[in-house]
Amino acid sequence: MAVVDVVRSVVRGATRSRWVMLALAAVAGAAVIVAAQVAMRFVLPHRPSTVLAVVDGQPISVERLRAEVALRGGEEAFATPAQRRALLDEIIRVEVLASNARKEGYADRPDVRRTMDQLLADRYAHDAIDQPLAGLTVTDAEIDAYYRAHPAEFTVPRSARVALIAVRAPADVTAEQRETLRQRAQQARTLALAQPQGVDFGDLADEYSDDPTTRERGGEVGWITDGGDHPHLEPAVLAAIFGPKGEEDLPPVIETPSGFYVVRLIEQRPGATRPLGEMRDAIRQQLIRQARADRAAKLYAAALAKVPVNVSEAAVAAMEAAQESAVGLSAAAPPPKGG
Repeated sequence: MAVVDVVRSVVRGATRSRWVMLALAAVAGAAVIVAAQVAMRFVLPHRPSTVLAVVDGQPISVERLRAEVALRGGEEAFATPAQRRALLDEIIRVEVLASNARKEGYADRPDVRRTMDQLLADRYAHDAIDQPLAGLTVTDAEIDAYYRAHPAEFTVPRSARVALIAVRAPADVTAEQRETLRQRAQQARTLALAQPQGVDFGDLADEYSDDPTTRERGGEVGWITDGGDHPHLEPAVLAAIFGPKGEEDLPPVIETPSGFYVVRLIEQRPGATRPLGEMRDAIRQQLIRQARADRAAKLYAAALAKVPVNVSEAAVAAMEAAQESAVGLSAAAPPPKGG
């Protein structure tokens, strides 16, 4: 019985060994197959000699197809042979049309050249400016320094809402006539002083003012700012509004070479400085825009140094003269006779 047990044990051991060997062989075979697939997919396509098609003498390589795949969503978007073949056919179609366009002189057309030049310029600027600045950061210290260095940008100037009566004095009036006009303005102010807080000032403007624009609005000029651009108001008027005596609701009659003014200060707002906390994000964006503009200027200067540029100012002047002459002749031409 002992001999029989030994024999059975040996047989079972041999059987197990045979199954282990078979399993190991299967695993090894699978590894070989996977390695071969990887090689076919990633190694072979990178061979420079792999040309998929030739259009008018220009090869379309596997590398170009792979680049198009990457630009259009990656391998997941072109997982099947049919999808990859469709993409190859599209590339061929574009090359065929482009080749015909070049043969027919499209590359020399001004609109095509402008489009291509603009595309190249935009791409160059994107790579040289936009991408390097994508990660640009502005520190709080830089923002604080900008805020301190540019206080005027963050100051809201004082403003006033005013109404006025303008008594015009033409340049050719006599001294006596001018005095009469001054007294007229003074009378308007005296009457305005008798009215509580500007009530009926519009009636006085309608009666005394020679300025048709403000007279129709009851003398109202509207809101004006200290230091702002107000060409319709003379400097002496602005000085009376925002000067040392600008707090008065009804300053004395203002005399200028063109006449006399009675000004009513209806409402005033003091100047104020906007706090740093409120302006921090705006300053950050401003500094980023400035950095981009500076880099763009440097890029263009460097690019200009590499490309000779000669402008004929004489030719430009001749072109402009011819243009002005053509416009003048067109304006002087008689209108066509009606049929």
